[in-house]
Amino acid sequence: MATARIGLGRVIRPFIPGILLLVLWELGALYLFDPRFLGQPSKIIASFADHAMGPRIWRHVWVTLSEIVVGYAIGVVLGAALGYLLGVREDLARLFEPYIIILNGIPKVAIAPLLIVIFGIGMASKVAIVASLVLFLMFYGVYVGIRTIDVDFIYQARIMGVNRLGEIRHVVLPAIMPNVLVAMKTSAVYAVIGAIIGEFIAAQAGLGYFILDASGTFNVTDIWVGVVYLMILLFALTGLIGMAERRLLRWLPKKTIG
Repeated sequence: MATARIGLGRVIRPFIPGILLLVLWELGALYLFDPRFLGQPSKIIASFADHAMGPRIWRHVWVTLSEIVVGYAIGVVLGAALGYLLGVREDLARLFEPYIIILNGIPKVAIAPLLIVIFGIGMASKVAIVASLVLFLMFYGVYVGIRTIDVDFIYQARIMGVNRLGEIRHVVLPAIMPNVLVAMKTSAVYAVIGAIIGEFIAAQAGLGYFILDASGTFNVTDIWVGVVYLMILLFALTGLIGMAERRLLRWLPKKTIG
């Protein structure tokens, strides 16, 4: 019984700050400020439930989710491939790294309108924006991971007769996996940001379009509803990556400070 109470406490504890914040927000909307400007949790929850029962919001969720997943996948694959290539080829790294640094330094908000002009206002332009954000994060995750591998491990594997594919599987991938998973988690956040930026600029559907439409009518409640759906998408995506991280890195020893 005591163990069950401890387990339940661990589950509930992370939600306590959020619940307190919602309570204070609700009280503030009732007694301190005009909820038309900052919203009111009870109305947001009611509107969220109302939208969840209808098809309109799910069309926007599907569009944004599709943009995020496709763009994220493209960015991860291209970024990982480029990071691996330049990580193992120092001559190519010296040649192309300055250009990658310059391209990465360009704010993606600045090139988003250009991508929309090139690919149109449909899904393709949002996928391109998401992929452009994810690509560089994945590139640096893989590139730094490979460049920091202890070469003694490679030499030992070769002495034991391991071929090139064996080196990648048994030495390179385990060594760079923590960097890769951190890059994937960070990329998930930027993937959501990229999709919403594209939808804010030009779109026919999506949660960014839904939020922008609500702001045009000064509907603060629906703005928050769109934000909540975005948060759910982000939590789901990072949760899946977290599950993969726990499975792929279960061989690492747990480290604690203190």
